[in-house]
Amino acid sequence: MASGSTLGTLRLFGEALGDTPRTWKGHEGPIRRVTISADGKCVVSSDDKGAVKVWDAQAGRERYTLGAHAGGVLGVAISPQGKRIVSGGADGWVKVWDVESGQEEFRLKGHDKPVTGVAFSKDGRLIVSGSGDKTLRVWDVGTRQTKLILKGHSDVVTCLAISPDGKRIVSGGGDEVVKVWDAEIGHEKLSLKGHSMPVMAVAWSADGRRIMSASVDGTVKLWDAPEPTDSR
Repeated sequence: MASGSTLGTLRLFGEALGDTPRTWKGHEGPIRRVTISADGKCVVSSDDKGAVKVWDAQAGRERYTLGAHAGGVLGVAISPQGKRIVSGGADGWVKVWDVESGQEEFRLKGHDKPVTGVAFSKDGRLIVSGSGDKTLRVWDVGTRQTKLILKGHSDVVTCLAISPDGKRIVSGGGDEVVKVWDAEIGHEKLSLKGHSMPVMAVAWSADGRRIMSASVDGTVKLWDAPEPTDSR
């Protein structure tokens, strides 16, 4: 597990580290997002200054820094295969990077407001992004085109996650609502209301049957998420 602070400090926790977390310094501004690769070897963090840093979790050192965006980097994710990083910034761009070289592979433009969250599908073929423009976009990595635009939130999309089977997307918004979408056709499957302030984090259970959401209202809620059905 890793955490980032407003002081620009990154901490890595784990059973192998015992009671003493590993602390890394390098960011010049508050850290906005942190993610760890599936194999636990790579940590990626982003900050308010537009930088994305890639760390070697085993050696305990920074590998390189990406001058990724003009403005804060509000979302980062590593593909399940560990070969690509996707970042989303306040500049409205979604950018895809090669992990090994640190070079930008391509960029995606469709949102007209800050990108607030990004995620890869399990096979790495799709990217999902959320934005202050109140929409989510599903991008085809192969064609580098928008596959779906998901509209339903009445305020900024603040967070998102793809289900373990890749068939559903969950999103949270400034409208205090948690929504579940069909990732193949873009249909809204569920709209979950219960929070009294913006939803800031969402996650799936490992079996995809439950969703957890956290809100500025100070609560964490656990929701049942029915198995996907063919809604076409």
